[in-house]
Amino acid sequence: MKLRHLLLIAILSIWKIQAQTGNEWMYSEGSLEGFVPDSVYYTFVSDANLRETPGTDSKVITRLPIATPVTVESVSEVTYSQRGLTLPWVQIRATTANSQPVTGFIWGGFLALATIVTPEEEYMPNRGVIYLTGLSGYNETEHKLTIQVRLALAGKELAKTEFTSMGNPGYYPAFEVDYPPFEGLNAIVKVNYYYPACGHPSGNNLLFWQKSGQLSRVLETTSVSDGGVFYDSQEMILPSDKGGIGEHILVTRDISEFDDTKDDLTRTSQTISITLYKWTGTKLTKVREIK
Repeated sequence: MKLRHLLLIAILSIWKIQAQTGNEWMYSEGSLEGFVPDSVYYTFVSDANLRETPGTDSKVITRLPIATPVTVESVSEVTYSQRGLTLPWVQIRATTANSQPVTGFIWGGFLALATIVTPEEEYMPNRGVIYLTGLSGYNETEHKLTIQVRLALAGKELAKTEFTSMGNPGYYPAFEVDYPPFEGLNAIVKVNYYYPACGHPSGNNLLFWQKSGQLSRVLETTSVSDGGVFYDSQEMILPSDKGGIGEHILVTRDISEFDDTKDDLTRTSQTISITLYKWTGTKLTKVREIK
C-alpha cells in the first residue's frame, strides 16, 4: 500500500475522532422552520438572479455565483412555483465578487437547503469544495421530490446530479459527506429528505463523486412507519461505520409489526434481511441477499 494512501487513512481516522468530539463539518441538517432570518445560506445555482422586489418581473440587481454565502433578512409572503415546488421569495444580503454589499430578493429554490463546506486545510481531500443540496420539483400526489446535489469550488460548479426520492419539501434534509476506501472516488454523499406523516416513506440516497468528475446516485433506501403499529426500516452501513466491511456496503432491513391494544407495545412479527453491495470501481453491484 502506498505511503500516500496510508497517510490519507490516518488523516481520515483523526477526522472521525474529531467529528465525534464536536468538529462535525462533514454533516449538515436543514431547518424545519423554513428560511430562518439571520441565518446563512448558500446560492444553489450559477448566476442566481438577485432582484429589487419579490417576483420574476422585478429588476435584476446582480447575479450571484453558485455557493455564494448570503444572510437571510426576511421571508416574503410572495411565493413562486416551478415543477410543482412552491417556495417563498427571500430577502437577503450578500457581498459580490467585487466586495460590494448588496441586498435584494432571491427565490427560495435558488438557495441550498443544506450545505457542507470543506475546510481549507493542508492534506484535506477536496479542500474548499462546497457540497449543496436543494429541490427542483415536487409531485404532491406521489409524495416524490426532485432533488439536486451540486458541488462547487471558487464560484464554479464542479458536478451536478438530479433524481427523485420520497419526502416532503417542508422537512429539510440531513446531508453528509464521507471518504470511504473505494477506488476511483473523490467522496460519497448521503442526503435524506424526511417525510413528516405516518405511512409515507422517506428516501435516503447515496451518491458517489467519481474522480472522472461524475456525480450520481448509486443507491436509495426507504423507511416508513405508522403510529407504532408497524415499521419497515432500511439502513446503509458503509465501510467506515461500525460493523462495516471494506469495499462493501451493507443494507439491513427490519420489517416489524406490533400489537398496540395494550399499554405496552408488543412486537408480533419481525423479518430481518441483509443485502451486500460491492463497488467495482465503476459501479455498485448487488452481491447477495441474506434473509
